[in-house]
Amino acid sequence: MNCTDKPKLTSAQLVEKMRDEKGILFNEMDEISAERYLREHNNYFRTAAYRKNYPQYQAGPNTGKYIRLEFSYLCELSKLDMYLRSILLQMCLDVEHALKVSLLSDIEDNPLEDGYSIVRAFLEKNPSVFRSISHTSGSSFTQKLILKYLTTHAESETMKTESCDCPVWVLLECITFGDFVRLYNFYYERCRKPDKCLEKGIVNPVRTLRNACGHNSCMLFDLRERTGKTRPGATVTQFIAGITTIGKKERGKKLSCRPLFEICCLLYAEHTYVTADVRENQMKKLRSFVDGRLFKHPEAFQESQIVSSAFTFLLKIVDGCC
Repeated sequence: MNCTDKPKLTSAQLVEKMRDEKGILFNEMDEISAERYLREHNNYFRTAAYRKNYPQYQAGPNTGKYIRLEFSYLCELSKLDMYLRSILLQMCLDVEHALKVSLLSDIEDNPLEDGYSIVRAFLEKNPSVFRSISHTSGSSFTQKLILKYLTTHAESETMKTESCDCPVWVLLECITFGDFVRLYNFYYERCRKPDKCLEKGIVNPVRTLRNACGHNSCMLFDLRERTGKTRPGATVTQFIAGITTIGKKERGKKLSCRPLFEICCLLYAEHTYVTADVRENQMKKLRSFVDGRLFKHPEAFQESQIVSSAFTFLLKIVDGCC
């Protein structure tokens, strides 16, 4: 049982566990500083997760222990993850905003659409969206909109949404990104413009990346190639194939790594949907990160071919997209 096998430990005990059981070293950051780090800056669960990127001894007395893995290397990857998430989150939000603006512009130009009928048809077809809206009813921003445009009532200490008299420009403020994608595609299918529908193989990875960044989830904790589990579609494959510094073999391997695949999908979406001035501003931030902070402490991943090759790939795709 986990409660027996993985009991609560103090920071000092966790440092001992990393040293004695995992073979993690404390030469560049001493044990006292590591204890302080775990108490004041980041917890063990998140910090230690990055060890998956580093090799272990496969035989001998140190079998299962990590090879020359300094605790400071894990801290560095954690910091890089944080900086990268901040940049990517803003890019994801820019893509979402651009798509919403585009949808509303097309609805405005459509004389057959009043902005209300599309909402009624969409919610009739997708009643589960009512439940999603109910979950946001406690938000200070959406609460007044929901009370004004939707019929709700309390049920078992939660709000339940039943019906609405709501225009699409209000609904967009009350639904999740996933439900927005469904609405977006529903509208263009209804207008018989399937060519404008969003490709699931692109937008779904962007959505999961957005959620990971927004929830501050560790993103770079596992950069291993997983050929066969992540299957990139033709669109993102061709997009990366346009970068001449990336060969076919490298492209195939790195697109099988889920974090790198999602980043590539985001870069494609940014290039396709976001206006040039906004895109240029975000790409400058991303380029500054990969050209500077990403390789500031290369010793942190010189023992890991997994990390070093992933970061080199990231550098190449950013160079190729700028």
